[in-house]
Amino acid sequence: MPAHGDLDRDRITRLLADELVRFRADRPVTMALLERARAHMPNGVPMAWMASDNDQPVYIARGEGAGFTDVDGFTYLDTNASDMAMFGGHANPAIVRAVADQAARSTQFLLPTEDSIAVAEELARRYPGQPHWQFTLSATQANTEAIRLARAVTGREVVVLFAGHYHGHFEENMVDDEGGGTVAVQRGLSKGVTGRVRIAQYNDPDSLREALAPGDVAIVLTEPAMTNQVHMLLPEPGWHDELRARTRDHDVLLAIDETHTHVIGEGGATGRWRLEPDVVTIGKAVAGGIPMGVYGVTSALAPELDAARNVAVGGTLFGNPLSAAAAKAALTEVLVPEAYAHAAGLGEALAVGIDHAIAEAALPWTTIRFGPRSGQWYGPQPRTGADAYALADMELTRLLRVWLANRGVWEALPGAGPTVPIPATGTDVDRYVTAYGELLAELVA
Repeated sequence: MPAHGDLDRDRITRLLADELVRFRADRPVTMALLERARAHMPNGVPMAWMASDNDQPVYIARGEGAGFTDVDGFTYLDTNASDMAMFGGHANPAIVRAVADQAARSTQFLLPTEDSIAVAEELARRYPGQPHWQFTLSATQANTEAIRLARAVTGREVVVLFAGHYHGHFEENMVDDEGGGTVAVQRGLSKGVTGRVRIAQYNDPDSLREALAPGDVAIVLTEPAMTNQVHMLLPEPGWHDELRARTRDHDVLLAIDETHTHVIGEGGATGRWRLEPDVVTIGKAVAGGIPMGVYGVTSALAPELDAARNVAVGGTLFGNPLSAAAAKAALTEVLVPEAYAHAAGLGEALAVGIDHAIAEAALPWTTIRFGPRSGQWYGPQPRTGADAYALADMELTRLLRVWLANRGVWEALPGAGPTVPIPATGTDVDRYVTAYGELLAELVA
């Protein structure tokens, strides 16, 4: 394991076990609630991810600003930001006010309210290449509808994704490369799903050309920078130009998923890097954590979404007034230029602190810098998803998460990296950096 440094694996295993014992012993109320919940909820939680993504889930009492408090009274800086959904902060007054006001007027009509126009107008301003928008309840559903639109337009079936991708829990997304073959990564998927997906390597033009060559691809779906399952892969110079040129050559739609990257600025990475996708999808923080996803399309694609064209899109609660009210508040009062700048500055401070701790420990790791997002690679900066998978160390990541939790920081989910939310302060960053540095010192002692 040279990429991770000469770390003592027995020490990592022992530290992880000790930290988990401490964490559980300090939280008797959570432990009692989990035991009670198991009678009627598998894993003791309402959704499997709450258990599978955490060695030890905690029950939460309340959230405010940059963090939350569990039922045992422990307060955490939330650098997971609820997997980016709470980038604008917990219980943000603008979101609370908008939701409360709309709830008092009802939460559902299956008809539009004026707030939805304001949201679409603001999204079109931020993403001028996509002047037409539709609403769902999650980024998963936005990406699903983007794929259906592409299949309707092109008459083709195959979706190209990049190794290490994550775009939601729809069927095509649950396929990845394993040992050079395309496989379903979880149970319960249809047997034919692997035939509908082709996996390429991010930052690899040859791999992209090979994936497009058969002429059966409807859409390429990617993040502008891959930020989820593989932590953080930034595009190499010329990669996005190649991606756009090749998809146009093959009459393939290009969709950019900004769900994890729109936190870097008003137009996300699409605006910062002047990308030209056919479709942009966003979820999570777009409505301040209230369930909502959106997707925007070019003027050329918009007529395909006319109701008379009968593309398989829509849902009873899509575009509901509560989501629209929250999104309007998020986009016009919370996710504003000065807030993005503040969070980016704190993200850089976090990266500097992580970088210093790595240097002090003399570890051959690489620090990540991407606006408010940071973290580390357990080795040199990878180029492709395959490179990133080779650097993964789940036991070390598990230790980092529970170590930080015992010191008042709720770390990002495995495969992601810490995000500094908008309401955070320099003191919050210092708390993270101090705990992180203490762990690295312990690892190399």
